[in-house]
Amino acid sequence: MNHKKVHHRCVFIATIRMIPPYFGLPVNSIHRYHADMMFSYSSSHPISKLLYASLCLLMLTMPQLVQAENKEPDGTQYVSREEIVTLLAAETGLSVKKLTAIMKDATFRPDIIKRMNTQWEAQPYAKYRPLFIKASMLDKGKAFVAEHRTIFDAVEQKYQVDSAIIAGILGIETRFGETHGARPILDSLYTLSTGFPRRANFFRQQLGAIIQISRQDKLNLKELKGSYAGAFGSIQFIPTSFRDFAVDEDGDGIRDVFNSKQDIIGSVANYFHKHGWQHGRPVAHWLPPHTRLNKAWRKRDKSKLKHWVTLAELRKDMPKIFNKIPLPWLENDKVGIIEMETSKGKQLALVHFNFRVIMRYNPSFNYAMAVTEIAAMWESEKFAVD
Repeated sequence: MNHKKVHHRCVFIATIRMIPPYFGLPVNSIHRYHADMMFSYSSSHPISKLLYASLCLLMLTMPQLVQAENKEPDGTQYVSREEIVTLLAAETGLSVKKLTAIMKDATFRPDIIKRMNTQWEAQPYAKYRPLFIKASMLDKGKAFVAEHRTIFDAVEQKYQVDSAIIAGILGIETRFGETHGARPILDSLYTLSTGFPRRANFFRQQLGAIIQISRQDKLNLKELKGSYAGAFGSIQFIPTSFRDFAVDEDGDGIRDVFNSKQDIIGSVANYFHKHGWQHGRPVAHWLPPHTRLNKAWRKRDKSKLKHWVTLAELRKDMPKIFNKIPLPWLENDKVGIIEMETSKGKQLALVHFNFRVIMRYNPSFNYAMAVTEIAAMWESEKFAVD
């Protein structure tokens, strides 16, 4: 028996088995691939010397990384530049040398951590709503849709996503393309990957994705700017959403979410289409203040959107409340009930599955309700909330 091979295989497996799921490494696939194989330390093997060295380094740095996972995001950098490069090398397949050259330009910015800890989406809807439901949004949105009516019509027909919802997204995200964000994306994602422990895995995934996207889609990573959370373009896609859902709607070979109105509008529509948007259906309807649901619904946690029924079922169980829900709501609509803090106090709302689709863009009741109310400014018959 070749004892060198056995030694390397044991060290390799010991290393990868020490990596907790938090760090997002493809451990299961590595285990399956090597279940019946001896690992030899050679450049001809699919797992290269580079990856072997990276995994061994991970074993040495693991105690510090595991400790970082349990820290609070307070503006401290818990994972070093060298450690993040090692993790990215194992996850992306890019060389440590190449990643080191890229990451040398990244700056850790504590103000980004502070911004993540004070997101507006966490505020009561009574405070969040006035930021977007106002005359300037109505006027700008109307003008934007009118100017690009041909594109909106073509995209709506192709993807079956309502134009008013697409416009509502663009209105909230960047004021219809006026403000893309001024923070370097590399800095934002580097900071959140190394200094925001509870979501470090997610943001490191975004960091790896934007590095690969910049190479594939010819984006200048040094100049790419966006939000504090690493979203960019008129549609504020995070990198994995850009990778999976951005489209080249104008056919010029580039997915340009900064300048091409066809690519911008088409990419939002494609995102909603892929997540199950139901064209022409409503989104939300406020129930009167102090509405009292039946016992079963009172027990349910209405701060989360997990329980779905048909409107017909609600009308059967609580006819006095739900028989009043007007058209365009239909008996077979898939619906849920949520509670939000409005200017009238705690208030219940009936929401369509389309509400959940909007939340795929931003997982916040506030965000989804605001998009719906903006859309209702232009198409009240379809999207009116009361």
